[in-house]
Amino acid sequence: MTIEFPTEKQFSDSLSILPYAVEIQDVEVYPSLETHQIAIREKTHQLRYFVNNQWAVRLDKALTQYLLAYYQRNPVFEFTANRYWKTAPDFQISTFVYNIEVREEKKDFLAYLHVDFKLIDTESKEVITSHTAENTRLLSKRDLNLFAGAVNDMFFEELHYFAQKGWFELSGNKNR
Repeated sequence: MTIEFPTEKQFSDSLSILPYAVEIQDVEVYPSLETHQIAIREKTHQLRYFVNNQWAVRLDKALTQYLLAYYQRNPVFEFTANRYWKTAPDFQISTFVYNIEVREEKKDFLAYLHVDFKLIDTESKEVITSHTAENTRLLSKRDLNLFAGAVNDMFFEELHYFAQKGWFELSGNKNR
């Protein structure tokens, strides 16, 4: 299973690129997700992992690349990267994933995502804007490829909302 940036989806062409340098920090994931294994939650406090199905790339690495691909394809800021800087960037994007898991309810599989995005002013450490999302999608059948697709879609939708929220926050603030 892989999480890949959907190449057909794009940011609005009508938004101008903001004149800021932004560092995308490595995505952090809850410790139970720091594995190649795909998690399945059968009961509220019972988490197990699929034995024969795994993520092709660990979630923290895959999602960091996903964010970079998003901001390269949808340039919100003049410069966006996640490598070391000679000078400090204006802002940082911090992402924490609490859950990406299959939820089993009766005979159905649901894709579940709980994620938190933050846009942080590098100098003041002030959180400029944030977006926390919990999202669930019913899968049409018990298929982990459908699960990966649903997670892809949910992550894209929440990231897209966060990016637009950040753009509107920064474009409306002339003091920066």
